[in-house]
Amino acid sequence: MLNYIGAEINYGGRVTDDKDVRLIKTILRGYITPGILETGFKFSKSGLYYSIEPGEKEEYLDYIRELPLNPEPEAFGLHNNAEITTQQIATGNLLTSMIMMQPRASAGKGKSREEIIGEQAAYLQTQTPEVFDLEYVAKKFPTSYEESNNTVLFQECVRYNAMLKIMKSSLILVQRALKGEVVMS
Repeated sequence: MLNYIGAEINYGGRVTDDKDVRLIKTILRGYITPGILETGFKFSKSGLYYSIEPGEKEEYLDYIRELPLNPEPEAFGLHNNAEITTQQIATGNLLTSMIMMQPRASAGKGKSREEIIGEQAAYLQTQTPEVFDLEYVAKKFPTSYEESNNTVLFQECVRYNAMLKIMKSSLILVQRALKGEVVMS
């Protein structure tokens, strides 16, 4: 019943691709199983994810806090190579974007590579939005058991803020490095 509610009703109603629905069903079957009622039931080969002893809410929260913020593929029942593939795709996309920013050879006098990169960095700096006010987000979309999307929204805002902070500082450093004010890392 729990598998049906999770895969078909809660998530399945929002997922349109039949392969994604199949994936959700498969993942949930690995987690919602009779074995979960046994203390120490392992959800992953490493043993990092397991069924803890029944207890108070705080004990569950303590266990959850010990889990990694960015889980390995095993948390989703995937092989470690899944992460390697994802990283290879991200690296390929990054390198493709860098190559596209390279100046093209031409007979006329054009911009140098440094000028193009500097202009692009300055443009991106002006387009980078401000970080989210997490207090406002928490008040406007409070986390609760009735609305699990609010929890996900808040977590994504935290991650997005971290990315924006890195972008802002990196774009400034790139421009300064192109001017020779700092060493390019």
